[in-house]
Amino acid sequence: MNNPSGYPRPKDRYPSKDQLIMGLHALNELLRHAPNRILKVYTSIRDGKERKMGILRECEKWEIPVAFISENELSNICGSDSHQSFAAHVKGRKFYDSKEFLKSVEDREEALVLFCDQILDPQNFGALLRCAECFGVDGVAWSKNRGSDLTPISTKTSCGASEWLPLIRVSNLAEGVSQFQEAGFEVVAAALKEGSKNALHFHFSKKTVLVVGSEGEGIQPLILKRADHIVHIPMFGKIESLNVAQAATSLLTCFRKN
Repeated sequence: MNNPSGYPRPKDRYPSKDQLIMGLHALNELLRHAPNRILKVYTSIRDGKERKMGILRECEKWEIPVAFISENELSNICGSDSHQSFAAHVKGRKFYDSKEFLKSVEDREEALVLFCDQILDPQNFGALLRCAECFGVDGVAWSKNRGSDLTPISTKTSCGASEWLPLIRVSNLAEGVSQFQEAGFEVVAAALKEGSKNALHFHFSKKTVLVVGSEGEGIQPLILKRADHIVHIPMFGKIESLNVAQAATSLLTCFRKN
């Protein structure tokens, strides 16, 4: 293994089309399924538990450059200290726009897409990606202007899901709603509103866009207005609501039970 001294700085880390991921799960997933996407690995360890040393052996196997840097330097690169001693500079992956994605599923009888509206916390965004991958969601869409983008924190929280899901990054999520409706999707927004339907008894269409919003901001009024249906998850305890990833899990379970 080589030990290059250069590593990316926060203000100019890598070409805009490339990404920085962090965390053991995300890096392991890439090493297992797409090692050719990894351009360079950054780590603060030289010896440690078998799992971490195994990553270094895999890097050596695939001839991936490894830079050994301090814990503080690694935190500085990632903008977080929850990197689990590893980060990686990877080749950027494809992001769809609405038209491209719709073209890819136009011949399918069933498709489920998760729209994330105003999810500002990268950890929540990463948790939603993990949830979506586990439930076999066909794509996740979000607005690059109204929410967290794909960051090292969100990739780590997603536990590798960010690398396998079709991702749809748009400028205006409300316009995306209209485009999906024109393509035959029903748009179901999750919100506790007067007249909203009980999600436990709701029958989802075979082609569905499920929209979830942040706990604070919720879903934009324009998207709620354009939605075909608004559903809520009934609460039976003293706490009034779930966090967004928990809510998405419940709603996706309802969809899969149809």
